[in-house]
Amino acid sequence: MHHHEPQIQQHEAARLIARHYRLTRENLQGDGLVLCRRAKWFHSSDPDTAIVNVYEQEESLTAKMHDVATCGNAHLCPYCARTKAAHNSDWIGLVLVPTVKEAGLTMSLLTLTAFHKRDCDWTAFADLFFRALLAFYKNIRRDLDKMGFVGRYRGLEAPVGPNGLHLHPHDLLVHEPGADLDAFFKVAEKKWRNALKKFGLRCNKHGIHLKTPGTFDPRYIAKEIASYDSKDKSEYGLVTLSELLSRSARGDKQAGEDWIRAARALQGRDRWNVGQLAAKLGIPSPSEWKRPASAETRLVNVIKYPQHHHMHATSPSNPRPALAHIFNAAIRETRNPATVGRTANMALRMCAETITADIEELKHKHARKLAKQIQATGAPTDEERQRLAARQLLCWMQDLVDYKRATHARLFPAPQMLPLPPLWGPAPEIPATPPPVMLEFGQELEFA
Repeated sequence: MHHHEPQIQQHEAARLIARHYRLTRENLQGDGLVLCRRAKWFHSSDPDTAIVNVYEQEESLTAKMHDVATCGNAHLCPYCARTKAAHNSDWIGLVLVPTVKEAGLTMSLLTLTAFHKRDCDWTAFADLFFRALLAFYKNIRRDLDKMGFVGRYRGLEAPVGPNGLHLHPHDLLVHEPGADLDAFFKVAEKKWRNALKKFGLRCNKHGIHLKTPGTFDPRYIAKEIASYDSKDKSEYGLVTLSELLSRSARGDKQAGEDWIRAARALQGRDRWNVGQLAAKLGIPSPSEWKRPASAETRLVNVIKYPQHHHMHATSPSNPRPALAHIFNAAIRETRNPATVGRTANMALRMCAETITADIEELKHKHARKLAKQIQATGAPTDEERQRLAARQLLCWMQDLVDYKRATHARLFPAPQMLPLPPLWGPAPEIPATPPPVMLEFGQELEFA
């Protein structure tokens, strides 16, 4: 994967969500990724300054935003998905696996899926699938108890293929060793089919799969199904959501439409869920656990520029992935100290890109309004068309002036003037109603 691919994918996700809202006025749950690594953290001590930290790791440089808010959306945000996948993988390897071994327990991996197709409502399918999943675990509770079941850790995989959204949760089952897994599989297969049938779904022979202890890496559910892992080489043509974003950024409209359909279907679903497993084993959950500090990375440079520029440069309306360009400029500036200010200049260049795109969108907005007005008048004459066009042109010019004024004020806010106390004596009293100012002809005030 390209070093800046997550930034490109995140920008494309923000663009798709912003466009979806503009066209449908529907807020997607998880649309906080539009502000991820753009807005400052709520408790920031320096809210008006964007800070880029450049780190050295294994003789290579990486750039990260400092003191910014993150959305935490492990399904839709490529950055948060990568971060959480790495964290959860470490938690499994450093906390869960040693605890399970020490307790004399073992683990199996249960995977469930259902028949799906492209030409259906993916949101409705996902709702029925998860209702069937809940019913399945209620019906199989006694069978789990027979095998000494302690708890499960779930990782949800949701790639898209020729047959649409392919939901399949991977459940890491922690249980007593020596359980009759063949008997459990037969019962689970039957009850999974019954649960699907109850909600109008079905599965083929691949609808359920069980990996026995010692035949898989427990970190699989965090590492292998991470958002950044590509499924484009799958024999079934499955593609991860992040790969859909990469294809959409390269101009694949179908990939962008599939990503939005999947985003609507996965609203509010956990990517990874530990349930009661951590509490039963007496260990911290992944959200509570902090990875031991590593000395592999070293901070080598801190670059600052106005936060107003950062927000405007990384706007979803910008056709270019501004954050990727800013990070690239920060790395180049760190390698060549003679180019100090390169990152700040890149942020301003990206601001110009956003302004150009916003003005273009404003022009199209008024063009659409003019087309609707002409259509509403029936068969207008040339004189009526010119009158409508002239009136719309005035509206366009006023909106353009207002946009430029507001944008300039946002990018270059005027410094606040602090009121100073009088140098001597009490401040003069100001009357509540000042006397009127009489202007005589020929003595009007001039405003240059």
